[in-house]
Amino acid sequence: MRPSNPILAAAVIALACTACITGVPVSMQTVAPLGTDRTLDCATQQLKVLGYTIAAGDSRIGFVRGEKYLPTAERWLLPGTAERDVLTATVLADPETGESSLRLTAGLRNQDDTGRPTTTGISDANAIVATCTDRNATETPPHAR
Repeated sequence: MRPSNPILAAAVIALACTACITGVPVSMQTVAPLGTDRTLDCATQQLKVLGYTIAAGDSRIGFVRGEKYLPTAERWLLPGTAERDVLTATVLADPETGESSLRLTAGLRNQDDTGRPTTTGISDANAIVATCTDRNATETPPHAR
C-alpha cells in the first residue's frame, strides 16, 4: 500500500472545486410566438432593463449578446473565475415551418474562457425567456394598434 500524499490530495480537491465553480454555460431553447424580429427586439430591451451592456449583436442573423460585470465582492469571493455574466439570445426561424425559436445561453466569462453563470445570470436568462415568449406580455394590445 502506498502512503498518501497530502499535496496530491489537496491538488485533486482544488481541481475538483474549480471544475464545480467554472462549469459550463447554461442554455435553454423555446418557441418564440412573436416572430424573429419582435423576439430579438424584446430580448435586447430586456437585457438593457436588467443592467446588461450590449456587447455584440446582429439583427440580420438574429443574435444579441449582453454582458454585466459582477459586483466587486462577488469577484473577490470567486478568485480565478470569470468577472462578468454573459447572456446571448439567438432567434431563428425554421425554414420549413416558419416557426421561430429563442435560444438563450448564460455564462460567466473572463479573459480566458466561459463557465457556468451565477444564480443571478440564470434568473436573468429565465426572466428574458419568460417575457419574450409570452405573447400576452409583449404584444401591443389590440385596441392600441
